[in-house]
Amino acid sequence: MKESVRTRWTRWVEPRSDGLPNWRVLAWFPALAALATAVLILLRISGTSSGIHFRTFGTGHDPRLLLGTPRLIRSDEWLDNQGWTVSQAHSGFPVVNPVFPGGMDATVLQELPTRDWSTVFRPHEWGYLLFGLDTGIAWFWWVPALALVVGAYLAIITFLPRRPLSAALIAGAVFFCPTFQWDWGPNVLWPAAWALLAMAAIRWTLATSKRHGGWVWAAIIGWSAVTTAMGLYVPFIVPCVAVVVAFAIGAIAQHRSETRESFLAIGRRLIPLAIAAVVAAGVLAAWVATRAATFAAATGTFYPGQRSVPSGQLPAADPGLAGSLGAVFGQSLNDDSLNTVLGSSASIAATVPLFAAFVIPGLVVLVVRGFRRDRRIDWLAVAVIAMCVVVAVYLLVPGLDFVGKVLLFDRVTPTRWRVILAVLLPLLFVLVVRHVDRERSRWFSLSGLAGALLVVGSTAWVGREILRHSPQLLAAGPLWPVVLVAFAGACYLVFVRRGVPVAAALLLVTCVGIGGGVNPAYVGVYDLNDTRTGQAIDRIDARDPGTWVGVGGAEMMALVMETGVRGYSGLQTYPPAKMWSQIDPDRSEYSVWNALAHVFWQWGPGAPKVQQYRQDTIVNTLDPCSAFAQRHVDYVVSDTAAPDATCLTRIGRMSEGASRVWIYEVTRR
Repeated sequence: MKESVRTRWTRWVEPRSDGLPNWRVLAWFPALAALATAVLILLRISGTSSGIHFRTFGTGHDPRLLLGTPRLIRSDEWLDNQGWTVSQAHSGFPVVNPVFPGGMDATVLQELPTRDWSTVFRPHEWGYLLFGLDTGIAWFWWVPALALVVGAYLAIITFLPRRPLSAALIAGAVFFCPTFQWDWGPNVLWPAAWALLAMAAIRWTLATSKRHGGWVWAAIIGWSAVTTAMGLYVPFIVPCVAVVVAFAIGAIAQHRSETRESFLAIGRRLIPLAIAAVVAAGVLAAWVATRAATFAAATGTFYPGQRSVPSGQLPAADPGLAGSLGAVFGQSLNDDSLNTVLGSSASIAATVPLFAAFVIPGLVVLVVRGFRRDRRIDWLAVAVIAMCVVVAVYLLVPGLDFVGKVLLFDRVTPTRWRVILAVLLPLLFVLVVRHVDRERSRWFSLSGLAGALLVVGSTAWVGREILRHSPQLLAAGPLWPVVLVAFAGACYLVFVRRGVPVAAALLLVTCVGIGGGVNPAYVGVYDLNDTRTGQAIDRIDARDPGTWVGVGGAEMMALVMETGVRGYSGLQTYPPAKMWSQIDPDRSEYSVWNALAHVFWQWGPGAPKVQQYRQDTIVNTLDPCSAFAQRHVDYVVSDTAAPDATCLTRIGRMSEGASRVWIYEVTRR
């Protein structure tokens, strides 16, 4: 019976004649992942942290919260993206959001749903347009995740067609990588998903003899390339493109070495992908050309438009490299600890288990040994290792700024390079296991032992730094010994033929242990329009439309954003010219407000004072009797009573949950 099961399994996973996976192996995991995605969307469950608003406006237990904890640090999601998304929904999904005077182009930055042709290339936004906010957020959350895990699975199974279970486990590990969990969003997930799909497409196109297969992959890669580029998150796009370029060079060299095909013949194989690249570039050119003014404003900002990061900045950004090496202790970030030795915030400290770095020394040994044995170079492994060396040198060595500008490396902050480790996790798994499956050797065990020792040594180093500077992290993340054993075991067993599935499972345990508890399970969206304050704003503005200012904290800014009233509070993806001509008519504070930033207000005398609180935060002062307020402001919603009621008439005061909110009408002098 045992032999019968083994025989059936062997037959089930038997590759095609060209060495590529058969349709059963290719399809089972994507189908299962798609089914799970559909169920979560139907149940309207996502990982949004918009429940943070419940802490201010709710009482008792948030009925929408099923599991976990909304994360305050995830403000890019619950405050910025969700704030503008709710605003878009209540405004009818316009191309230009009308909140800021002069409007804001909603089709560039922030991944907002709009009724624009570009939405065809943003599948994560379709749910909002088709089903509304509560189902739309689940669609928005899980569609990029589906692309990520399917991309990881296909990237592995295309090379290792007999290991579908291991490929599925590694895909799960990629999903739970902390750098994705803490920075979750389409503009973060799509670059990695595209890179993984692109690697599978290149391998498939080179290996298959069937023309239609190349065109199918070309359509997938071209379309997802547009999706990725429209996210405009260059700090994640550049590292992922670097991996794909290195992979393509290595794969082409490897294919030529194994088949002796001419470069002309290889070029003919790649025609579908080349055409897809041209078409994608044309679509992007049309998208940019049709909103040229928006791009000019966005790229002309001091932050992030003119940001350039010199080479050699990793030691300064991550002293002692504790953050880069500290994935084992990542569970400790779940208490939202700030300014620890791992990083200044959870999202900055979140990294990826350095599986790639720890197995590369062993892979180098296997590549050298393979060359000595049969005089053939593993060009794919050589290209990927060379790319890793180039990136490492750029991050560690100053004075390479010219290289950075040419390769766009200067657009990526040191900690954002960690996404490359997430993409390399399945790729290095493939590169090692290919050698392991070909032969047995004592060198394999020694290579695995070296990887495990590197894990233990790096953990000891980081643990020493934690004990010296942030000992509270050990108590905050008590599972780190389990994660350490799992990770070290994975780095060892990946070099053992029978141990490969166990290594994949241990990598999944590692990533779940440090990234599994980051985001909550939440039903729908917490919409501030459903609060008493939001409803009061809607009623007042419907009766007598005017322009609003939110004075106080993030909730006041969010109320102006989400209700969709005309106002001066919110996240500006670029500075609206009309708005700032009213606030700062002489442009004396141009260097402060010319940025992607949150626009907050506080009570203060005289003309608006524009101050930069952080790189992405602007705080203005409001005096209701000032010329600015008298001319441009009609209503104020505030979380504190006005210190001076001159030029103000109170028209509402709400108490809801922990909130105390005052609504004023500006009276003209």
